[in-house]
Amino acid sequence: MKAVVYHGKEDLHVESVNDPQIQAPTDAIVRLTSTAICGSDLHLYSGRVITLEEGDIIGHEPMGIVEEVGADVKNLKPGDRVVIPFNVSCGHCFYCDQQLYSQCETTQNVDWGKGASLLGYSHMYGGVPGGQAEYLRVPHADFGPIKVPDSGPDEQFLLLSDVLPTAWQAVEYADVKRPVNGGSISRGTELGDERVLAVYGLGPIGQACIRIAKHHGVERIIGVDRVPERLEWPSAMAHR
Repeated sequence: MKAVVYHGKEDLHVESVNDPQIQAPTDAIVRLTSTAICGSDLHLYSGRVITLEEGDIIGHEPMGIVEEVGADVKNLKPGDRVVIPFNVSCGHCFYCDQQLYSQCETTQNVDWGKGASLLGYSHMYGGVPGGQAEYLRVPHADFGPIKVPDSGPDEQFLLLSDVLPTAWQAVEYADVKRPVNGGSISRGTELGDERVLAVYGLGPIGQACIRIAKHHGVERIIGVDRVPERLEWPSAMAHR
């Protein structure tokens, strides 16, 4: 198969590599149809992340069609269309039971003092081959992948892999929520009778934060960035 392979700082190649194989009964092989490029991939490209080794396949925001499943994967079958989250989590350990999937005890990397393994993000996070490739082995596929409808373009679902949940969590942590039963929004900066949320940085995550905050009923959203092109869409969106 073809994949994006790391060969050193600012040195990535698209080249032929071995196809992934089932290695554990909870694995699945997915034929990828789309993979987004994350801002954090730039840290890999620029050499800012240690333990990335020559030959590693990067990428962690993929989706595609299930080709093969291990014997213990009962929730998926060949032909299912799935989005694959960034974290590699088992779904049944102590932390996963608390919905703290990024701290999964089964895949955590204790030698580096890190949490759960991540797709395509260095050996500090498990050395799991990533999703900028034609095929991907998905560990713990009995828990992680999210089935999506067969119809509709990939762009309709792809952001479920990383961008949308990251932005949703950011807004949740800000604790700016939709009023419940006519009550007031629980927290936020108060200016007069308004609740105000400031979003610093208007890349894909920041723009998704604006949409989610509007969904939560935040009355006023301020987008902060130094790039004029980024300010154009969010400012219109925030005050629509």
